[in-house]
Amino acid sequence: MTAQPPAPTVRLLTPAAAGPIAILQLEGNPADLFARLALRPVPFGGVALRDLLGIDRGLVTHPAPDHIQLMPHGGIAVVRQLLAALALRGIPQAATADPRAIYPEARSEIEAHALHALARAASPLAIDLLLDQPRRWSRAGATSDPALDRVLARLLDPPVVVAIGPPNVGKSTLTNALAGRAVSIVADLPGTTRDHVGVTIDLAGLVVRWVDTPGLRDTTDPIEREAAAAAAEVARHATLLVLCGDPTTPAPGITGGEVAPLSITLRADLGPPDPRADLAVSIPQSRGLSALVTAIRDRLVRPEALADPRPWRFWP
Repeated sequence: MTAQPPAPTVRLLTPAAAGPIAILQLEGNPADLFARLALRPVPFGGVALRDLLGIDRGLVTHPAPDHIQLMPHGGIAVVRQLLAALALRGIPQAATADPRAIYPEARSEIEAHALHALARAASPLAIDLLLDQPRRWSRAGATSDPALDRVLARLLDPPVVVAIGPPNVGKSTLTNALAGRAVSIVADLPGTTRDHVGVTIDLAGLVVRWVDTPGLRDTTDPIEREAAAAAAEVARHATLLVLCGDPTTPAPGITGGEVAPLSITLRADLGPPDPRADLAVSIPQSRGLSALVTAIRDRLVRPEALADPRPWRFWP
């Protein structure tokens, strides 16, 4: 009896989040895959710009004899629509991803895992570390430290940083300054931010999920009280709390997060900072922002962790 060829599948090689480009690897017989997609075949080793099922226009590559890759824009909606359309054409998403199957060019299992991690790593700081892992693991008796592994894992999956404090102390202005664009409503009116605002920010090589929360204050406004409760819930899941105050309003004495909170005085151009604060920041004067970026990065991924020569267990 002739063995049946394996059913075609698709694997998402890039993170399941918005990005400039996504990579969908379709595995199976290339002729069958191109036929199911109604695409003009791309020769082995070739690359071409093609219409992708009427959903997007992107690159199609044929890097290996048993798979092809689609490279659409990396928007979440585009990727979801393509995965759904592929499923309708008999190309379902693979349940698990075996890096050794995805990266047949890898010279070892560790290198395959490293290539897979590189495809989804959020932070630029992860790149050199991942590239060096095959060498580190090749040493006799190489073992990793679970505590170090947990810290370095923040390079792959962005840690959650929550800015929390009273209203009208400059949290939203800080968020916009770090993001380099307007993502939070800014106004000299307490209670302006009624819900938390999240944005992905690169802080000197460490990518974080930054959350700007509504101001915490005593109020009878039911909407503000609900927003404050939501902020407290978000803070419970933070990797790091950034406790915000200004020269006239101290930062809250809240504890929580996986690492010790960072206390800052915002709007430091309006008066002397709180002496108990770790840092003072003035956005109009461009003062203290770079120091804050460095402090957050180093608190989440300590410099000594980056410099540690031991192997890193970065895969499940």
